[in-house]
Amino acid sequence: MGIIGRQAAKLTIANLLSVIIGFFNTIYIYPLDKGIYGLAMFVLSVGTLLEMFTSLGLHSLTLRFFPKFKNPHNGNSGFLLFALTYMVIGLIFFSTLFWLFSGFFFQMLQDNRPENAYYLNLFFDFIPLIVGLITLQTFLINYLSQFQRVVIPGIIFGILPKIWIPCAFLLTYHHIFSDQMLVNSIIGMLGVSLTILIYYLKVLGQLNLRPQWSNYPAIQVKEMVTYALFSLLGTAGAQMAYRIDQSMLGSIVSMEALGLFSLALTFTATVEMPAKSVLNITGPIISDLIKKEQFTAINQLYQRSALNMFAAGLFLFLGLYLVADDIFRMTKNAETLLIAQQIALILALGKLFDMVTGPNDLIIGLSRYYKFNLICIFLLSLGNVLLNFKFITLYDVYGPAFASLIFLFLFNIIKVIFLKIKFNMLPFSSNMLYLIGLALVCIGLDFLIPDSTSVFINFLVGGLILLIVYVCPFVYWKIAPDLVNMLYGGLGSLGIKTPFKK
Repeated sequence: MGIIGRQAAKLTIANLLSVIIGFFNTIYIYPLDKGIYGLAMFVLSVGTLLEMFTSLGLHSLTLRFFPKFKNPHNGNSGFLLFALTYMVIGLIFFSTLFWLFSGFFFQMLQDNRPENAYYLNLFFDFIPLIVGLITLQTFLINYLSQFQRVVIPGIIFGILPKIWIPCAFLLTYHHIFSDQMLVNSIIGMLGVSLTILIYYLKVLGQLNLRPQWSNYPAIQVKEMVTYALFSLLGTAGAQMAYRIDQSMLGSIVSMEALGLFSLALTFTATVEMPAKSVLNITGPIISDLIKKEQFTAINQLYQRSALNMFAAGLFLFLGLYLVADDIFRMTKNAETLLIAQQIALILALGKLFDMVTGPNDLIIGLSRYYKFNLICIFLLSLGNVLLNFKFITLYDVYGPAFASLIFLFLFNIIKVIFLKIKFNMLPFSSNMLYLIGLALVCIGLDFLIPDSTSVFINFLVGGLILLIVYVCPFVYWKIAPDLVNMLYGGLGSLGIKTPFKK
């Protein structure tokens, strides 16, 4: 996979530090007070959910149209200034709507859970600022990816919150910070992240703000805005699908339930980490290949990306299933963490199906059939909202996990069928069957081998099953060649010899 493999490997390795820090936080810090953690996640989830109304499809616009304007000799045709101007218009639009309907919005949340009015009062007036910071930060990360620069932004975006939020959490838990100061510190974190990204853009020499409006005639702008607004429809659906569950848990159930679900999301984020690394790289490349109409290359990239995403994600899923529970039982917060693990396994199943179907969302969204993709996302996501309402009532904190699983399965099935009909592309390969077989053997052995009275011995047994049954055959037979070659390269750079032939 060339540059995709190298960049994804670097980003995944860098993210390992983020996972270690996040794992420590999840086990030893956040269970101390799920209410405080729920408040922090409530602020971020509401901000991220509403961000789509500020971006107005900017992130999709950048991914699709930037290759056309990319030119290092003329400051990329003034695209950065154009995008920032578009973003300011979106922020004004959102802020106007927010202040016009703020009373209704606040009253709606207060009526659902009156005790949440206290939490909402802490950050309600700051929502436009929070949304604006998240929008600009997300845009800059996407913009940097157009230059194949995803590692440093990934480190900043992945590690800084995992250090900043736990520190603010502990200060609040020990009554050094008030709840209001916790909210203010989260806003401060967003500001620091944004400052670092702007500085990094300047260091790269890509902070080009010279006006070049002649490159944007009315016809071109109309095409770009039309695509962006259709993308907004899809983004609205995707945000409803992936973020509404947190907002609904916080408003319908409690901050404690939201905190517990957020712990599960932390585990799930670890499982999908390699997939995100691959997608961050493949997006700009797929956009460029579609522009050149190189569909054979896209199909090859489609299958290899899906195999690599699924192989890495399945390994982490098995780790969560086989050994995580034994680690949790060694802690004083075992009961909370084990519940979060169960929720995470349900969520991760949906993510695995998302991985095995590859970057289908990118391919459709960047093709001439983008309207189908966006409308499909929107309609299915409305159904996901209804599922969340129903399942939260029936299954409490497990409800959003079941809703997410159903949504991801249906959505990806539709996309796979569509790509097969329109482009004769399928993400599946025979090697995926070998991976599924190895995973089933791992789960079967874990079920058949009786548990020891020692949690540590159970941990070792689970780890050995994962290593011997999944990892060793995976490497020996090179089931996913790109990942195995990456592994060989990483071990070689550390001076470690592999026991298998290259």
